[in-house]
Amino acid sequence: MEAQFDDELRLLANALRQETFRFILIGHNRYSLYSDISNWLKNKFAGRPFLELHLRDKDYRQIVDELVHFHRGIVLIPDFDWLLLNGNETVTVAFNQRRDAFARLDIALLCFVEPASYRRVPEKLPDWWSLRSLELDFYRETPEKTFDFDYTRTEISSLGGESKEEKEAEIKRLLRQLEVVDPDNKTLRQSLYDQLGSLSFQLSSYEAAQQYWQKSLGISREIGDRSGEGVSLSNISQIYKVGGDYQTALSYLQQSLSIMQQTSDKKEEGAALNNISQIYQAWGDYQTALTYLEQSLSIARKTNDETGEEVILNNIGLTHKAQGNYEMALSYFQQSLKIKQKNGSLGGTAISFNNIGQVYRVQGDYEKALSFFQRGLDIQQKIGDRYGEGTTLNNIGQIYNAWGDYKAALTYLEKSLIIRQKIGDRDGRAIALHNMGAIYLGPLQDVKKALTLFWPAYILFKQLGSPKAEATAQYVEDINRQIGETRFQEIIHSIEDQQEPSSDLVT
Repeated sequence: MEAQFDDELRLLANALRQETFRFILIGHNRYSLYSDISNWLKNKFAGRPFLELHLRDKDYRQIVDELVHFHRGIVLIPDFDWLLLNGNETVTVAFNQRRDAFARLDIALLCFVEPASYRRVPEKLPDWWSLRSLELDFYRETPEKTFDFDYTRTEISSLGGESKEEKEAEIKRLLRQLEVVDPDNKTLRQSLYDQLGSLSFQLSSYEAAQQYWQKSLGISREIGDRSGEGVSLSNISQIYKVGGDYQTALSYLQQSLSIMQQTSDKKEEGAALNNISQIYQAWGDYQTALTYLEQSLSIARKTNDETGEEVILNNIGLTHKAQGNYEMALSYFQQSLKIKQKNGSLGGTAISFNNIGQVYRVQGDYEKALSFFQRGLDIQQKIGDRYGEGTTLNNIGQIYNAWGDYKAALTYLEKSLIIRQKIGDRDGRAIALHNMGAIYLGPLQDVKKALTLFWPAYILFKQLGSPKAEATAQYVEDINRQIGETRFQEIIHSIEDQQEPSSDLVT
């Protein structure tokens, strides 16, 4: 534990010196603090019995039975927040009314509470609040080494309808039209290929999207349509971006930007500037990203391009979030959401819900974050946005991880991983693997399983040139030190014997 917590730990140790009833509230902003504090206590009071009591989804009788059976010692409750959530009033009221019965036991209840839930304790548990022995606040600046998915891709348009079924039906209609169109009508064929590419991309059929956009690009060059050529180049760049090939994506975008500037197509120039910004954001160069975004936003507003403006506002928000400017990020996300809802963009609304949820998550308001994530997920599943679905499943998994419900967290992360593999998103796959590894290494303490997840995640991040590789490398190095070089190499060789690190991985 850090030296900054010496005073808090001394107060905690003094409160626990006598083996008698205690009700202690411990405010904290990181799950790692719960783990570190519990380990410190077990070393400090090695001769005392400990019980880790999870409240989530238990009824009052189950909680009572565990405490009465334990009857003496230190009880660690990592998810005390659950008791304070709306919908759990039956358990909360019973728990509050029977305070005196618990107080007759020689147990010390150490209740860990996230910042957003702390204020609910006196409201939901007034009898317990009046009996509290100690309040402590532990705040760690260093963020957890797990990752959210930042939603930076091009907005989903309403082309072909909002739902997956409508878009699939539109693809069939366009293909029928393509079969009968005059081969010499190249302008129409170019438009059809462009629409087919966009619809396929929105359904996460990236290989098909690339084929259609390549055909559109070929026709644009054949007929000398410079603006169409620039649009196709920008579209194709998004395929490489999703696949994590940022350098190739940037090359296509720079070609597109050059054409748009030559043709004075300001709207598409703004789109290219926005897309270039996302490459620099993926590389962690946030200042360069903001420079491109500010240029793009200026163009969108001058040309009254509301669709472009909502995308850019969203991406500015993401850049501020990445830098820890959460209130500013939330402001931009809300501005973007307002435009999307006004224009009836379901896909765009889902993106904003996800990103707003991320801000509340890092601020510790998990209940509100989950609400936004779930609203976004419902829309994404309705419209067939597989990329977005994978994004949100990962972030919901992070909520359950913070609550200590590791089974649920892993279920959501595995679903996210499967989707990312199917759509060929290497960065997303690495993120899911990393986040699963963090659960196995920390709370579940399965070092071998953790390494089988961290290692391929690290390889993928390195291949992508992602700054996330550093956090994963730290975990890998920690495991190496913990188990020794010989055992470490044995596990690495077994991973490589089973499959290539960069291949599809399902755990």
